[in-house]
Amino acid sequence: MSNSTGQISELDWNFDAVPKDELVACCYWEYARESVFIRNTLKKYREWYLAGGKRSDEALEIGRHLERIQTLSYASEVFVRGCAFPPERVCQSFDPAKPNFRHPQAPVLTGSFPAPWQSLMDDEREERSRIRSDRTAIPLVPIKRGDRHDAADIAKWAEGRWYLLHEEFEKVRRENPETSEVDLIAQGKLKPLPGIQPSLYWEGGSEVTVLNINWAEFTNEEIIRYFREWVKKNRPQQSQNPDSRGRKPKDWRANLTRLAVMRLLSRYKALEMVDDRKKKFADIWKTKQFSGAKWADVNKWYDARREAEKFFIKIFPFLPPDEKPLSRERMNSVE
Repeated sequence: MSNSTGQISELDWNFDAVPKDELVACCYWEYARESVFIRNTLKKYREWYLAGGKRSDEALEIGRHLERIQTLSYASEVFVRGCAFPPERVCQSFDPAKPNFRHPQAPVLTGSFPAPWQSLMDDEREERSRIRSDRTAIPLVPIKRGDRHDAADIAKWAEGRWYLLHEEFEKVRRENPETSEVDLIAQGKLKPLPGIQPSLYWEGGSEVTVLNINWAEFTNEEIIRYFREWVKKNRPQQSQNPDSRGRKPKDWRANLTRLAVMRLLSRYKALEMVDDRKKKFADIWKTKQFSGAKWADVNKWYDARREAEKFFIKIFPFLPPDEKPLSRERMNSVE
């Protein structure tokens, strides 16, 4: 936004230039800037670390707060990594004897939080955008052969399941000795013994199973094609497809736009911006994120702000229950 509109930097609300591969990290970073708890924890950790990192009651409290933030797992690394570095640090990789030396192969990180995401160096944004997961950190593989322990567990479970079903079957037979199995099944008193699928499901979303692969009669391509369809059909309902967990780029960009709305509403009234689109607030309406016709409706602005608040709570479940986004707290100055 131009200086004529005053007070709020365009880097805080105009996210048009954020590329698709930075959207997730930018979202975590920018919403973290709205948290007093996160800001204060990282600031106190930096001060404690630069002062020598001595043990104290305060250090224990900082550690507990930092652990709460890190319950986000790998996503917390977006804004936590490098938090002990001074904000003004400028790395150099030429002379180890001089200050701020960074090994050429070390990650490009500075103590830049809570500066706007778009003010970071390109290399640092790229580094922070690589959000790890169990798949990349452990790393996990999608398929591997089971071992003898898996085979023993499956056999034990399958045998126990068979005895349970067989016991129920025989109980009905004993209670109806004069009636044939066919008639008992027709009367609905007896169910045929079902097949027992030799599979075990473990917490975390993995399955150990027995497969019969006909290597001799099918090519690799035919097996792969069939296996692809088998996976689609047999993915357990309790194990959601990772591709459908709200990670679509448009979802993250929408959450950034809602954050922009909340920040703009912390300075200006929606009606003020809508009524004066071509003058004082022309820079807002030139952006792609506010190009939709819906933004001419004042109610949509307040709806978006409510959604930003909800997302703030959802994305950081460890925050104190009464904490609100910083931009929401400033609303009293304009409303």
